[in-house]
Amino acid sequence: MKKLILLLFITPLFVFAQNNPNSEYWQLNRWDAKDGMAMEFESAVAKKTKKFNNTPETAILTFQIVTGPDSGKYMRVVGPKSADFFDQGVSGSSEYAYWVKNVMPHVKDQMGNIRTARIKDLSYNWDNAEAPKKYVKFTTYRFKSENSRDWFLYMRRDAKLKRAHGYSGIRGVFYSVSGTQWEIHVVEPYDSHGTGLGSYKTENFKYEEEYNKMFGWRAVDNDRIEAGHARRDYGGQVVETLEFRPDMSTSIE
Repeated sequence: MKKLILLLFITPLFVFAQNNPNSEYWQLNRWDAKDGMAMEFESAVAKKTKKFNNTPETAILTFQIVTGPDSGKYMRVVGPKSADFFDQGVSGSSEYAYWVKNVMPHVKDQMGNIRTARIKDLSYNWDNAEAPKKYVKFTTYRFKSENSRDWFLYMRRDAKLKRAHGYSGIRGVFYSVSGTQWEIHVVEPYDSHGTGLGSYKTENFKYEEEYNKMFGWRAVDNDRIEAGHARRDYGGQVVETLEFRPDMSTSIE
């Protein structure tokens, strides 16, 4: 059986350096096939991926967006990468020429590359060596500049509690470095809608009770309220479901 290499993807702006050489970077793009040409687009992408993206160093993953306004579009993801990866030019490469010739005729629109970096202390159970899950809950957050710290406080405490109590779910948190307005992507992979994102070791685990034990009386209510206030009123939280497309992704023996 082929082993699929996980390359999933995705604090206030001034806290993060945009060119931190120690960061773990991920790049993504959204593609829309021309009307009536989805099969041609998928076939062309699969052939290009097999030809040019057949090693861990060149690997790319593809997901199909199945909920939200972008339903039916495709997300292509490259990572994890170090900062010097982006020193490489692409416009003159044979890979780029192949894409332009064989894939672009089937493309209706694309959003352009977005470069992100992972925030490790807000993530948990994230392992770049693991195979991709079948689905991803992909949440985009945009904030009011004066309240964003409150959201990060809650997410940091939430991650600490889940690590301490053996939560089995996976979460990666990413901030945008370039290519879009400043935003956060929360990426939660899972295998089944029926089993959900994860579970705790202890049966009937009481999240609110344990949160307050760890961080203080009524902390969970206060932190959730303040985190909610941090989000912009319009477009502050957008939740999408992605489905992994192994046929259009790198597969390593």
